[in-house]
Formats: sequence, structure tokens, C-alpha cells
Amino acid sequence: MDNISIIQKKCFGCRSCEQVCPKRCISIKPSKEGFLYPVVDEEACVHCGLCLKACPTEQVKIHRNKPQSVYAFRNENSEDIMRSASGGAADVAASVVLNQNGVVYGAAYDDDFVVRHIEVTDEIGKKKIQSSKYVQSNINDCYSKAKAALSSGRKVLFTGTPCQIAGLYAFLGGDNPDLYTLDLICHGVPSPKFFENYLAYQKNKMNGDILYYNFRSKDKRGWGTQYLIKTKTKTKTEVLALDRYGKHFMDGDCYRESCYQCPYANSDRVADLTVGDFWGIAKSHPAFDSPKGVSSVFINTEKGRNLFEQMKCLAEVEEATLEEAMVKQGNLVRPTARPDKRDSFYEKIDENDFMEGLHVGVQPKERIKSVLPAGVKRLLKKL
Repeated sequence: MDNISIIQKKCFGCRSCEQVCPKRCISIKPSKEGFLYPVVDEEACVHCGLCLKACPTEQVKIHRNKPQSVYAFRNENSEDIMRSASGGAADVAASVVLNQNGVVYGAAYDDDFVVRHIEVTDEIGKKKIQSSKYVQSNINDCYSKAKAALSSGRKVLFTGTPCQIAGLYAFLGGDNPDLYTLDLICHGVPSPKFFENYLAYQKNKMNGDILYYNFRSKDKRGWGTQYLIKTKTKTKTEVLALDRYGKHFMDGDCYRESCYQCPYANSDRVADLTVGDFWGIAKSHPAFDSPKGVSSVFINTEKGRNLFEQMKCLAEVEEATLEEAMVKQGNLVRPTARPDKRDSFYEKIDENDFMEGLHVGVQPKERIKSVLPAGVKRLLKKL
């Protein structure tokens, strides 16, 4: 076979092959685990090979660059930084491009809390793509939309995981002078089906429809790893490590199979800018630390530097080193190791008691941390 069928479990689920196929004979369907994979209508396929040329698993060296410089970054807009997972760097990048009548693409919840990439052209849309979503985002047709926007002469910012950015470059056949890209420091992605089951579990436990969900809420304890969930009558917050979904996301036993061999989990970055949490800031730059959050921003290309220079007027920044920004960021060194538990994690995902069968364990250290005042935790980090 000389089509995308040969990729199999190496697939990242970016949908580039589907969008580039001239015969529209590639459909994207969920596996039993809930991850999206391409399915080829072999009778309609003309074996042109375009799907493989547009596949990031086949183009792993496309647009790879070492970071030129690194900065600690805090969005100066107090509302936007509180709605962001860390320091709001991606949000500021979006503002810069939107202010130039550009188009931004990023991950958002739809009305059913399914995470999908959307096209953003205004402030209302920008708010939808703020903060982290720890589940694989469905790209839909955003590569095609981005190509159309670029063809019309508009500037484009595309944000996503490194493999999604690589998929965009492969789909486009290379770079474009009006294209800015921003990739996230990614640990791996759980299945959308797992997240759907989790929300149904929370709905049952809270006895009400889920109206709001945030994986990285700062409302109660500031910058950290706690989620916030709301129904009409109840609000619940908990650290991710003590949550049935968050624990397994952090353990890495529920990721897409390709995440464990990710060719983008290193310091050779695919996007113009890379952003993540600056977890080591309390020790390396204590005066810059903030309970509102701090981002690390890696400038990987000259085009990324140009975008960053425009971002600086909307933020507080401080130069740092690559080593300082890599604290607790193991996925800038290697992919997440595949735990043995991954073999059986999704076996019972279609059974009613799937979520009940997941456990978080005693975890005394995490439970102690969860009850410490936020100020005490920040002091301990600095010490």
C-alpha cells in the first residue's frame, strides 16, 4: 500500500491526510479507545501518495529549530492571565495577530465539552481558546481554513501540540511568510472518549449538567494544577493528581499510542514559538514569580522573534536560560515512557463502571499539598 493506511498506530490524528486527499477517499473514524484514525476507501484511492507527503509521521524533520532564546513571561492583562493556564503567552500572541486583522486557530470546548480546533477572528473567540485542555483536540478542517486565510493575504497564528503544528506544515508543503506557529510543551493526549466518560461520571456525582470545566483553574488557589467544575447549583475544585481523570493524565497511562514515541518531545522545536509553564521560576527568578502564573517562551525562529517583539509591549518579560525553563519539563528531553498499565487502560471503556474502576490511591504527599494555603506552597517552592 502507498497510502496513509501504512501509518497505523504511528498516526497522530491530525487529519492532514483527509484534507489533502484529492479523491476524498479518506475518512477519519474513532477507534475503540476513542482516538481518531484515518480509514481509506481502497477502491476510490488512486495511490497518488499525497496523504503520505502531508503526514507529519513521514515528515518529522520539517521546520525543526533549536531555541534561540528563552524568556519568562507574564500577561499584563489581569483578566486574561487568570483565564490562562500559566502566564498567558499564547493569549498575547493571539491578541497581536487579531489586532492585525489576522486569524487564529486553537483548541476550544464546543457546547458538549468536546475539544475541537476553531477559527478565531475576535475577542469572543479568543476567550474560548484560553487555558489548557488535557484531551486530544479534533483539528476538523482548520488546516484547510488556515490555507485559505493565508491565500487571501491574512496573517495566521496556529496554536496546538507539536504534532498538530507539524501536520499543518506538512499539509501546506512548507512555511508561509504570513504564518506564525506556536506549539505547547505536550506530555501526551488522552482519548476524547475517556474525557466524555469522565464528564458523565462528574455529572452523576454532582447531580446536574456540567456548565463549566477548566483543567487549570486559578480561582481558588492560584497558578497550579487544579481543575474547576460547575453545575447550576454546585462548584467543585480539586488538584488533578487526586482526580480520576487528572491522575491518569499525569501518570501518562491513557495517552495515544504515538505519544510514547513522539518525535517532537525534545528541544528541536517545530513551531516559531514554544510555550509552557515556567515551573522553576520560584527558584531561578524568585522576584518574577507570581501566583497568577508565569509562562516560559522559547523563541525558535526569526519569525518567532518578530512575533515575540510585538508581544512584549503587552506583558512583563525577563530573559532566562534554556536549562532554567526546562525544570520539570521532561517532555523537552524525551517522550513520556509507556507504562505497562497502558496495555489494559481502555479495555473496559465501554462498560458502565469504567470510571468507578479508576483509582487515585492514597497519595499522602498530594493530599497534604492540597490542604496547604497557597501562600505556604509558594514559600516552600522558593525554599
